Amino acid sequence: MTNPIQGAKIVFFGADAAQDVQYLDLWRSVPLTYTLGQAADDSFRRDHYEVTLTPITDRDTFMRAADNLLRYRFYPPSLMHHVSDFSLQQRWMQVGDRLVQRIRTPMPFGLTIMEGITMNEIARVIDEPRRKGFTYVTTAAHEEIGEWSAQVEWQADNALVLTVNAISKTSERIPRWMLPYTRRMQKQAHQQGIEYFIYKLFHELYAGQP
Repeated sequence: MTNPIQGAKIVFFGADAAQDVQYLDLWRSVPLTYTLGQAADDSFRRDHYEVTLTPITDRDTFMRAADNLLRYRFYPPSLMHHVSDFSLQQRWMQVGDRLVQRIRTPMPFGLTIMEGITMNEIARVIDEPRRKGFTYVTTAAHEEIGEWSAQVEWQADNALVLTVNAISKTSERIPRWMLPYTRRMQKQAHQQGIEYFIYKLFHELYAGQP
């Protein structure tokens, strides 16, 4: 079907939150704006994070980290909610899955006034005995253009390491005066996601949750 979507859908005060799953079908034909491995010139920003989750790990900890990552349990609910092909089917993500994000703009006192609804596509999944992760790329239903990837690796020295990489640039639809603000929010989101991922992993381990 022809889809005129250009950019994220902006909603206020949590509007249509119960309908997020419908965007998976409504936006199924929305084209990609970035392909895995494409040339990225100097207009793209590059972010790289590498965090040792624990210097000594075991298979259970590694698999818990992998399970959270490949189900995209990465960002805190206060920042982002998502619906995806893999979440609806209660499985790990696969190449070609579509992912709808509801990104919340933080406001004072924990209020949320404006939210952006976006769509990405899973472009790569790593499923190796000691390394698991994924990459998604943006679609036209997004104000960013690029890719985002994360992986956990159980290294030879038994350390468990999380690596996050992003290549992106902001759509020309966003006014230039907003770019410093959106960039600051982007970098804060990266950090909050990493912190939440670490918290969730070790909370599950210590609480003995499945």
